[in-house]
Amino acid sequence: MRFNVFIKTQSRASNILNIDEEELGVVVNAYNNGKSDFFIAGKKYWLKRLFEIKIFTFPSGKLEEFLQLAEEKELYELQYVGEPYLPPSTLRHVGENITKDYIKGDFGYLDKNKASTGSEIEMDIFISHSSKDVLYAKILIQIIRKAFNIKSGLIRCTSVPGYKLKVGANTDSQLKKEIFAAKAFIGIITKESINSTYVLFELGARWGVGLPLIPLLCDQNGSSLLSGPIKNINALSALDSSDLLQFLSDLGDILGTSPEDPSAYIDDIEDLKQSIIGSSGETQESESSNDIEYIDSDDIIKKRSEIEWPEDYEMRIHFIQVQQKAVQELKSGKPEDLSEEEFSRIRERAKQEWPLDFEMRLHFERTQIDSLRKLKNI
Repeated sequence: MRFNVFIKTQSRASNILNIDEEELGVVVNAYNNGKSDFFIAGKKYWLKRLFEIKIFTFPSGKLEEFLQLAEEKELYELQYVGEPYLPPSTLRHVGENITKDYIKGDFGYLDKNKASTGSEIEMDIFISHSSKDVLYAKILIQIIRKAFNIKSGLIRCTSVPGYKLKVGANTDSQLKKEIFAAKAFIGIITKESINSTYVLFELGARWGVGLPLIPLLCDQNGSSLLSGPIKNINALSALDSSDLLQFLSDLGDILGTSPEDPSAYIDDIEDLKQSIIGSSGETQESESSNDIEYIDSDDIIKKRSEIEWPEDYEMRIHFIQVQQKAVQELKSGKPEDLSEEEFSRIRERAKQEWPLDFEMRLHFERTQIDSLRKLKNI
């Protein structure tokens, strides 16, 4: 058995690829004993100010093939200091994440003072937001908890009850620590948040140390709200269902897990979209209602295929083709022998039962329409 190790410190990220169990022992012992550095094959690796460490299995004799594929598909990520590196989101596709078998927790010793004072902070997600956007934050937390089953104590959101700081905590001091300690940092971007001094400070602080930062656009003005350094960070929109699925997939990569089936939280995704759109988000009746209903179907299908079959590309292709064919048939609309009320009732129920599965929607509609026709002839 061979292993790949990913290490991220405050200054850089590094890969230690294709090492054996003895070499892995050097890494693990250095981490567990709080050492600031270690050597493998004559090369020095740093653990000082460690933010993240992950260990993956690796099939023997496949290194060259894997590295060639990574280069062809442009899977390497660039950094300000050091060589390009392969992130955990890439490594997990060629091996199993076995970090917890060797290391307690994914984060290490930020510095000796922190380790000795016992001020270690365990935090999965920090949500930066304006207090005026508390509704968006509240719905987003519901989506995240349903997708990942995360304990409330591992999420910080200062405006939402149950996720605020403890009574008596020094607000500024505690938030400064949690901004850096959280595995994932989510910035809710709106007209209100970009005018908030606290939000701008939190975003800037997190960006400055190069830790995972996910801007989520919760405003109809979209990416035009972004400015400064974070303008160059790819932001996802809460107004797009496929973007929200991508958001959860990316968040899962950071947390080292995968989101649950989207059917468990698809209604919450719709609630978040509608809360942002408000009364101004009504669709125009002059456009084809069928085309509007399936406008983001391709993105949803492709994202679901990635979630369902992350390592089976053949099944992805099959799933995408079947789902896209179903969408085309669904777009054909109402049969001539059904009334608008009859068809709308069947279509709405199909949508509620199968929000992300267009093939099952089509099957449900067909069987219901056939049954209705038979009832009319009895």
